[in-house]
Amino acid sequence: MSSRALAIALLLAGCADLERGPRPLEPDAGPDAAPSEGGAGDAGSSFAAVYPLIDSGCKHCHMTGGMAGDTKFLLTGDAMTDYAAVRALVDPANPAGSRLLAKASGQGHQGGTIYRTSSPEYAALLAWIQSGAAP
Repeated sequence: MSSRALAIALLLAGCADLERGPRPLEPDAGPDAAPSEGGAGDAGSSFAAVYPLIDSGCKHCHMTGGMAGDTKFLLTGDAMTDYAAVRALVDPANPAGSRLLAKASGQGHQGGTIYRTSSPEYAALLAWIQSGAAP
């Protein structure tokens, strides 16, 4: 593969974790999907309970020097610092419509799907937002 083809392939891959498989054409459920029972959806209603999902799912691209390091959504690895960045993407008045969930499920996200809407991780994020997105 030529270096140009490799560069194009890497650009098209975005910041998706290649171990998660190919990007689906559409999310597997709408943003109004109900949280699943059990699993990460019962993680609690504090940011500390869902921060590991943000850290592992987003930070590798959304950090200074990362593939999405030039976006407004930047993570540092410090939960209290990152809370403000994450909180700016949630809407407790319309939890399922929160930009964080849309991006995580691949809607308008160059990095593809991070968490499917049917996943326990998505359910945990939705539950946190529904409970008020507390720190």
